[in-house]
Amino acid sequence: MLSTLSQQMTDLDSKIQEKARRVDMDICRRIDITAKLCDVAQQRNSEDMSKMFNVSPARRKERKTVSDEENSEMDAEPSTSEEEVPGSLNITDEMKRMLNQLRETFEIDDDCDSLTWEENEDTLLLWEDFTNYNIPAEADSQDGSLGSLIDETETLFKSREKEYQETIGQIEMELATAKSDMNRHLHEYMEMCSMKRGLDVQMETCRRMIKGVRAILHMAARGADALVKGAQRVCLVFSISQVSKNVC
Repeated sequence: MLSTLSQQMTDLDSKIQEKARRVDMDICRRIDITAKLCDVAQQRNSEDMSKMFNVSPARRKERKTVSDEENSEMDAEPSTSEEEVPGSLNITDEMKRMLNQLRETFEIDDDCDSLTWEENEDTLLLWEDFTNYNIPAEADSQDGSLGSLIDETETLFKSREKEYQETIGQIEMELATAKSDMNRHLHEYMEMCSMKRGLDVQMETCRRMIKGVRAILHMAARGADALVKGAQRVCLVFSISQVSKNVC
């Protein structure tokens, strides 16, 4: 019984460790993906800033060349804005491509994805702040469910342990009772053995006494027979002597 209970506790421990290992792997995988996306976004932002700094001197030169004509400046501004839009769209496409590649690499399901995206015409952003990133809500819920599962398992283990302790105490009590009964029976057996040895000695003594009495009686019987025979001989001799006297 104790071996079965210990085996069940070992199985439960292995299942809990396997569940915790899976949750840890899932959380680490999502955090790694989020970190890579953050790195890609920061890299793109730095590239955009460098492009902006690199483009600004060229624009200044163009503005210097056309500074005398205000109408040309007004025409140049919409053209630059039109040039900026394809660049942002390219960044959006690049981010989408990187996201799809990461999803294909790590086999992320859309239903289980903890990252929330907002897509518009110019950019592709995360709801979470890159610098102050927190664990997603679903991960928190999973941690909460895991914590509740661990608490329930600990409670179950405590109740099981209490039951085991009670069972062990009852078994120990029964063993102590059986041990005392065995000691009592052993003491009684030893007393009976000593009584048997005494009776055996007495019976042997009685046998020897009976044998001695029989020998004495046998000797007495022989003596009596000898006396009877002697008396018969004496009587016979006496009778013969009397007869001889009468004849004379």
